[in-house]
Amino acid sequence: MLSGLALVIALAVVCLGAAVMGTVSFGMGLVVTPVLLLFLEAQEAVVIANTLIGLLLCLVVFQTRRHLDLRLVGGMTLGGLAAVPLGAMALAWASAPVLRVTIALVILALCLLALFNVRLPLARRRFAGPVFGFLASLSVTTLSIGGPLAAFYVMAQGWPTPVMRASLAFYFLLADAAAFGFYLWAGLVTPDTLANIGMLLPALLLGLAASSLLVRRMNEAVFRYAAIAVSAAGSLMLLARELAWL
Repeated sequence: MLSGLALVIALAVVCLGAAVMGTVSFGMGLVVTPVLLLFLEAQEAVVIANTLIGLLLCLVVFQTRRHLDLRLVGGMTLGGLAAVPLGAMALAWASAPVLRVTIALVILALCLLALFNVRLPLARRRFAGPVFGFLASLSVTTLSIGGPLAAFYVMAQGWPTPVMRASLAFYFLLADAAAFGFYLWAGLVTPDTLANIGMLLPALLLGLAASSLLVRRMNEAVFRYAAIAVSAAGSLMLLARELAWL
């Protein structure tokens, strides 16, 4: 269970991650997961991150409900739900060191894509929605990351920003809710897991409140670079720890 300095650091990172996600509807896993992995087992860190993300998304979906068009996000959502059982089983059976290294490397790769604002041309193809939805949900359910994959698809469609936020929030909320059910089935949710989630919940709400101000006032470029820097730093620390244990 988180305590002492580890709890203080986790609270700060969850607050930052919630501010990121409340602003752009993805990215919390990138910020939070590598830091939680410094203090918790890989499976528990993923479950905690995804559960907190799901709770936050309930509020984001409510805030953006006027801009949600189910016809636009339906294919991506169906693809995402189809990937949840596979992702939950992969998380339950994965080797913890392999999972930690995989998460760190994938986050670093996604940070580079985000840093250089890379766009994926395949995202405009006819069946891209279910494919990107499946891959993003598989990554999120197994690694608590993958939000940029869904974001790349949504941005490629050219939708207005409020529609993109609403679409991403709805997609990830359904995927995270389904994932939590499979985590319960796989025995990945323990009393310590629930206690950690409860302790981190105030930081989640504080980050969401901050995001409401940031949406109206922030310099988006500076905020994006700060989130990328935190994510990359956490991943590098995680990789350094794993290499030190070899």
